[in-house]
Order: sequence, then C-alpha cells, then structure tokens
Amino acid sequence: MTAVLSPLPTPSSGLKARVVGPPIWKPIPSAFGQEKSNNPSTLSALPSWPSDPVPGPTGFPTSWPAPLTILPSPAAPVTAVSPIPSQSPAPAFSAPKEFVPAPAALAPEPDFTDDDLREAFGPIVEQAVRSAVYAKENGIDTYLEPMLRATIRRALAEYSPASRPFQGPRAFDRLFWLFQALFSSRTYEEILFEKTHRFQVEEVFLLDVSSLALISFASCDPARHSSAKRVTSTVHRLTMQLRDEDAKIRETFELPDQRNAISRVGRHVILMAVVRGRSNDLVLSDLEFALRRIEDQFREQFLSQGSALLEPLQPFLEDCLLIQAPASAA
Repeated sequence: MTAVLSPLPTPSSGLKARVVGPPIWKPIPSAFGQEKSNNPSTLSALPSWPSDPVPGPTGFPTSWPAPLTILPSPAAPVTAVSPIPSQSPAPAFSAPKEFVPAPAALAPEPDFTDDDLREAFGPIVEQAVRSAVYAKENGIDTYLEPMLRATIRRALAEYSPASRPFQGPRAFDRLFWLFQALFSSRTYEEILFEKTHRFQVEEVFLLDVSSLALISFASCDPARHSSAKRVTSTVHRLTMQLRDEDAKIRETFELPDQRNAISRVGRHVILMAVVRGRSNDLVLSDLEFALRRIEDQFREQFLSQGSALLEPLQPFLEDCLLIQAPASAA
C-alpha cells in the first residue's frame, strides 16, 4: 500500500520571516516579586512608592514572631566525643572446668625458715651432745651407768640368786676363819664378809628435808621391814647424828659394828642408807640415782602435805637393798 504524504507547510510568500521569542511569563506573586527577571524587556512596571506613609499600628502582633535585634552567631563547632568504652565482651560459652579454689593471699616472705634455724642450731646442739657424752664430769655416763647397774642387779636377784662370781675359799683359810670366829664370838659369815671386803646396804630411810620426819623405809630384816615402830628408835638416833656443828647434812658418818651411814640430799627428801662394810663410789652413785628417781616419780605427792607414801615408796627403797658387792662362794 502506498502512503500519500502531504507536503510540509511553507510560509506564505507575502509574510516575512520572523523570529519567535520565548513567551512572556507573568511574575509570581511572592516576596521575590521585586527581583528582576533575566529578561529586562519582559518585566512589568512596579507601582510607585506612596508619598505619605500610612501610620501603622503601635503594637506588635503577638501572633508574629519577635523581631530579631541581634543577628544569631554561628553555632559553636561540635566536638567529636569518643564513645564510652564498652565492657569486655562476654567470653564465649565453653565446657565447665574443674573448680580450683583461689590461692590465699600470699604471706610476706619470712626473714628465716626452719631450715635456717636448724642449720644455725646444728653446731650448738652437736657441741652440747658431745660435751654431755664425753665429759668426765657430769657426763651422760654418770646417769646411764647407775641405771644399767640397778637394772642388772635386780634381774640377777630375781632370776639367778644362786650365782656366785667367786671360787670357794681354800680349806686352810676356811679353818683359820672358823677358829677366829669361835674366839671372837662372831659368825663365820661375818668373818668371811670382813676378810673379802664385801659391802651391802642393810637398811634405807627416806626423811623429810625440812623436819627430818620419817616418810618410808626398807630393811633386810623381815621383822623390822614389816613394822615402822621397830625402826623408830634407829631413825631418831641417826637423825641426831645427821647434822654437824654448822647444821649441815653430813654425807657419811660411822656407826657401831663396822657399819656406815650414807646420806644423799634432794629437793624434797633425804635418802639415808646403813651400809655394812666398806662403801665406795659405786654405792654413792647408785644411791644418788635412786633418790632422783623417787623425786621425779613422786614430786606432786611431796608438794602436798599429809600424803601417805609409806607403802608406795617401799618398792623403790627395796631396790637400794640390792646394792651390794658380788656374793662370795662360802
């Protein structure tokens, strides 16, 4: 199909070519109506300013905003504030661990420890032990030896009373001593005891240190050992000789029938023994040990007045009766 296009219109021959300008816009009624348009030819004429001002109202409408008398100053620059540090994020959930108690507050480190103290006292203690063991005076053997002797003597007296460390006397000596005993009105055992230089503790008395009163006693004679009345006269006679002219306690003094009295003074009591024969240093040390053991065992009873100690103390005094020289074979 063939389209028939009409020719473009051409201007009339009698009309001149003209330039079409932009259309003229009316001014917008606004506060900006006084502004000039870009095209001065298209602006309309402004009305004339009135000659006489029209008096306005004296008051300012309250509905209007207050006029500005002072221009507002520019706002102060805003200082950037750093954000508040937030708390550390919560730890991620993990499996429960074994509870371990928090350690206590650590104490300040001491100036010295037990090891330092042990090291400092080591030489002192060692020297003291050496002096106690090897000293000739008041050494450890001074206390140990009497204790061992007392223990061995008691064991031998209980389990082997028939043991004799000596051999029997010869026939000539035995015959001579028999005749001597016959003419001196003494027994053969007394002559033999004297000739072999034996010693034996026959009686032991325990006296009060302040009043010299009898506390307890022990005797080899069963009749005297069983009755305190039978030894009362002996105790009075011995206490009369116990003090010297200066009122001091005598350590030893002689008695009739070749006997000696030996006394050992303690803090609370006095131990006095009647020894038959010749005594020696062994007898003195053994009696000293017996006195210390009694005072250590009965210290509280000695401090209290009126304690009955006659029978409780007799077993300790009986140990003193075992102090004797080795028995002879006769």
